[in-house]
Amino acid sequence: MNNLTEKQLRQNAIKRVKFKQHFSIYVVVIALLWIIWAISGNQYMWPVWPTGGWGIAIFFHYNGFFNSFGLFSVEKEFEKFKKERDKQ
Repeated sequence: MNNLTEKQLRQNAIKRVKFKQHFSIYVVVIALLWIIWAISGNQYMWPVWPTGGWGIAIFFHYNGFFNSFGLFSVEKEFEKFKKERDKQ
């Protein structure tokens, strides 16, 4: 991230803020669902489904920006293209 332009830094900042907003909404909504479940009698544990499903979406959103595994890194692909171009 050392050679990023001002525009790229701004885009990364926007992505990070969007992830934080997404994660915050997830935490609040999931907490409310579990509270509703607890108040309604602790029968079938239905909040596990939205928690898991949305949790998977949060994981992919996190991986898309913070790229914890490097699976889908736009920066890495960009660097590969630059190296290929420079070889030619």
